[in-house]
Amino acid sequence: MINIKLENVTFIRNNRKIIDDVSLEFPSGKTSVIIGPSGCGKSTLLKIAAGLIPPTTGKVYVDGENLLTMNRKELLDFRKKSGFVFQDAALWANKSVYENMILPLQVHFPEMETDEKDQKIRSMLKAVGYTDSLLLRPAQLSNGERKMVSLARALVISPILLYMDTPLTLVDPSVSAKMERLILDLHSSDYTVISNFANPSLTKRISDFTIVMKDGRVISTGTIKQISETGDREVSDTVSAVLYHQNSNSV
Repeated sequence: MINIKLENVTFIRNNRKIIDDVSLEFPSGKTSVIIGPSGCGKSTLLKIAAGLIPPTTGKVYVDGENLLTMNRKELLDFRKKSGFVFQDAALWANKSVYENMILPLQVHFPEMETDEKDQKIRSMLKAVGYTDSLLLRPAQLSNGERKMVSLARALVISPILLYMDTPLTLVDPSVSAKMERLILDLHSSDYTVISNFANPSLTKRISDFTIVMKDGRVISTGTIKQISETGDREVSDTVSAVLYHQNSNSV
């Protein structure tokens, strides 16, 4: 189990407040899903929680330790426990699928035998549904294949914490179905997942803890039932628009 907590986090870019004073704790061993209208700060909040971008002000805690002040060894230990699936896949353009996959194993498990690394890579790519050559480079892959490799790369180190930024967007339905099954399997395990799915159906099925955002603020948290039945008009309008595709003048 691993605990991630944000304390008074604000992020400003080009004089615009992208994240506005967010304090939040993600439950361990559960799937947390960030929802909200486009441009509300979901991806930015996810990256701050993962330590990929530092907040302008505020703190990010991992098991009570300040992520922003960790030394190199402590940060590597955190990275060894966590994986990130990027919105744009973020594969190394000059490396093959196999080279992209083996890199985190080389960094975090240098003592692992080559045969074991090879087995883990092939097994994880098979699990996400990737069947093409491991020698291809990202430019030779479809959007769906890049997303599959990105998910496989995040999981190949067997993390206990997984961040996912819209992993199923721009993915063919057949590919999406395979990846969705794997994500559902993760949900039924002890993984801590922090995500932004942009998929109302999956969100409603998988979210244990839902974070509702609007204009950089967190306006509600709780189960799908709790946030759907809130008496707050701003929250109910945002949830209706995002999860149930109901138009609202408030969104």
